[in-house]
Amino acid sequence: MTNFLTLFFLLIFLPIKLWSYCSAPSVPFGGPPTKPSPPYCVNTFTNTHNCSDWEIDSYNNEIRNYQNEVEYFVNDLRSYLNKAQDYVNCEIRNLE
Repeated sequence: MTNFLTLFFLLIFLPIKLWSYCSAPSVPFGGPPTKPSPPYCVNTFTNTHNCSDWEIDSYNNEIRNYQNEVEYFVNDLRSYLNKAQDYVNCEIRNLE
């Protein structure tokens, strides 16, 4: 019983700083995705093309993939920022 009371009082009076560990977030891997370039058969100045349907479909798929990659990248950045804010708050709590 005395061991329990000793442990109980030690746990109550130990500073919280000893229990907390702040882990810095890791930076998202990679970088921003690269935008696909239009096919050679697209005239970007006049907004015309002489491409086959396959080339246009392929380019549209590349654009969709690019949009998905941008969305994943933005989500990774937001997650990183949230984790960084949590890390900063943890470090501030340890200073108090």
